[in-house]
Amino acid sequence: MPRKSKEAEVKEKTQSIDDLDALRSYGVSAQMIERLKSVGVTSPKHLLLFNAEELMELLNLSELDTARRVITAARELLEDEPRPMSAKERIDSLSRQRVVRTGIEEFDKLVGGLRFGSSYEFAGEFGAGKTIMSLQIAVASVAQHQVGAVYIDTEKTIDQYLTTGKLVENMCGRFNVNCGEFLERDLIVYNPATVEELEDFIKLKLANQVISGGVGVVIIDSVTALYRAQFRGRERLAERQQRLHYVLDWIRRLTIKFGVLAIYTNQVMTMPTGYVEIKLPVGGNVLAHTVNSRWLMLRPSKAKPEGVMRALDVPGLAPGTEVRYTIGDDGLH
Repeated sequence: MPRKSKEAEVKEKTQSIDDLDALRSYGVSAQMIERLKSVGVTSPKHLLLFNAEELMELLNLSELDTARRVITAARELLEDEPRPMSAKERIDSLSRQRVVRTGIEEFDKLVGGLRFGSSYEFAGEFGAGKTIMSLQIAVASVAQHQVGAVYIDTEKTIDQYLTTGKLVENMCGRFNVNCGEFLERDLIVYNPATVEELEDFIKLKLANQVISGGVGVVIIDSVTALYRAQFRGRERLAERQQRLHYVLDWIRRLTIKFGVLAIYTNQVMTMPTGYVEIKLPVGGNVLAHTVNSRWLMLRPSKAKPEGVMRALDVPGLAPGTEVRYTIGDDGLH
């Protein structure tokens, strides 16, 4: 009997650790594996995203220890043993992270592009260019790193760009991306109607799409819309913020475990300060403490294509640092 090649052995091992049935060698029953599959957990890597309490609730288990044993089995199978690293090792790890350049020359020169494994917020009023910015990042990511994007559209703002005009086609031409393939294969659009739909999608379907390897960018446009609409009144503010924090935390897990680039657009509110009114993102401290870089997009006149991106909380930049941009028929410049 001929020996397997080293490549075949590596491929076989990879296939086995991506298969839930491999958990049987680590004490997980066939019934439990079927139960996992029935709720949408399809690989051991997916289990690494859950804590025991979440898995217990998802599977409707009666004992927390059962959920802990399943997660422990997945960690043992994947040899996923969390370990601290020296600061030098961390610097080396960050230097290897992929970076996407947006095509906005002044922005890219200032921040060096957007780093995978991090999250970015672009807040602004309607018409500021947030959706165009998000689409441009998706196209640029395909062009530079051959990774697709999931676009979670809570406001149905992307539809106008997909069905009217030639913005997406022109943008793809600008970045040398096949537009037909981008729309058919590289851009996945999801319109959740409720907070529950959004959270279930992120925990189950989105996680599986990321783990499969085809998706590297996650965009939520806008991240606060459903929460502001469906948790009404000040008496539900604490609940709203807790649920918002929870969905942001799930995206954070995807950035840590699988190096996802997360893009959030956000709404703004007007804050009176004496004789001057200023625009600030909604979401409060939950967003402020969760997102890695925060930008405010301002477009004083909708009759003109010019705007400015202002740094709110961007590592390495002083608050208020500005980047000017223009909106063209092929995206932001």
